[in-house]
Amino acid sequence: MNRKVFKISALAALTAAALMMVSCEGGSGKQGAAEPAKPAFDPNDEAHKTSYAYGSDIGKTIREAGVELDLDFVFMAIREAAGNQAPKLSDSTITAVNMRVQREINERRRQARRQEESDNLAASQAFLEQNKSAQGVVTTESGLQYIVMTEGKGAKPKATDKVKVHYHGTLPDGTVFDSSRDRGEPAQFAVTGVIKGWTEALQLMRVGSTYKIFVPPELAYGRRGTRGPIGPNMALVFEIELMEITK
Repeated sequence: MNRKVFKISALAALTAAALMMVSCEGGSGKQGAAEPAKPAFDPNDEAHKTSYAYGSDIGKTIREAGVELDLDFVFMAIREAAGNQAPKLSDSTITAVNMRVQREINERRRQARRQEESDNLAASQAFLEQNKSAQGVVTTESGLQYIVMTEGKGAKPKATDKVKVHYHGTLPDGTVFDSSRDRGEPAQFAVTGVIKGWTEALQLMRVGSTYKIFVPPELAYGRRGTRGPIGPNMALVFEIELMEITK
């Protein structure tokens, strides 16, 4: 038999999901016997849909993962466990293997994260270095860069104020990650309730102004990034319109 060798990121997660799938398909009594021929998939059958949904998630996990597995043995273990058959490995051995695999996965993730931090920092520094010589760009002592697009005539907010703004935020490559303009509704927040680059920029602006700011990683989300598209050590670009100082 030709072995199908796949990669998977979480052995325990795959097994748990697969056991749930088998359970949904018909209880524990049939797994020990030879499998009957399966009927054609019916997308209107709830049992078929439930089983397929679990199977699809398992398949994605296998495709996206980083541990080599032989799929024949994976499903051998699933059938034996679901059918309450004696396992070929002891519980302690299975636990030890899963713990080793998880340690390896975690270390690979840490290494990948460190590499991402390093790559993003280098790219952000290169972007800001080139950008600072662009026409109209002012660089502050902190490293914040800005361009005055429209100079307002109103008051400047203080650190203790709250403001109403419209903004449009992108990554250096132009990817939009947040925009009050796209939502069609201005945002309101405390001057000190945002990232450091914003806090500094807002206190430079007068009501009625629109600035384009270029925020170094250390004045944005730093090494942690966000759960969205903002990775670690990424520079950010915003267009900010300061509409009013609110009470």
